[in-house]
Amino acid sequence: MTVDEASKTDARRIRIILADDHHVVRSGIRSALERHADIEVIGEATDGEQALQIVQSLRPDVLLLDINMPGLQGTDVAEKITHMTVDANDRTDTSAPWPPHILILSAYCEPEYVYSLFAAGAKGYLLKDESADRIVVGIRQVAKGEPALSLPVQKLLLTRRDEPKHSLSERELEVLRLMAKGYTNDEIAEALIIAVGTVKNHVMNIYKKLPNVRTRSEAVAWAWENRIVEIE
Repeated sequence: MTVDEASKTDARRIRIILADDHHVVRSGIRSALERHADIEVIGEATDGEQALQIVQSLRPDVLLLDINMPGLQGTDVAEKITHMTVDANDRTDTSAPWPPHILILSAYCEPEYVYSLFAAGAKGYLLKDESADRIVVGIRQVAKGEPALSLPVQKLLLTRRDEPKHSLSERELEVLRLMAKGYTNDEIAEALIIAVGTVKNHVMNIYKKLPNVRTRSEAVAWAWENRIVEIE
């Protein structure tokens, strides 16, 4: 144990759930994490549905999430967790974040994966060829609400196109940015203090005005690729 880690033993540990369908991957990561005094692995999931159940039951600080698992894919899991609610009276530890922060650990760095996972609420995105030490640092970063990115992911985000010319109104841009952050229509309406029907009208106008955009996922991908939204 390092001096830095020893100083953290009296502090609250970061509670982790591992979600990956490969036993060898989970076992290797768990072994690496358990060497650090400030991190505690409290559960494992082998598919998307199990990940949702364990997160709801154990309420971790961080979910380390693979993209491709049986059943629900990583994007669906992230979206559902981002919108999870819990009765305040049922929360025994109010210092823990809720919903938990999501750190993606994937072998893929394609734009459609990266953009969709951040849109679904992921806080960080690391590749599986990262060292165990980098994964530990990433967990600590997202536990504090900070982004954690592998270098190829950073490069992908930095080389996005400059914000393009478009005919979207300021209100439509506000709606699109919230869509790209994973907000539902109801949540957008609440955030902007407008009717849900008005939000739906703005969404339809966005589809009409953007090139080759016919669905919500295509609009979100366009927003990320064209720097309409940034990582917080």
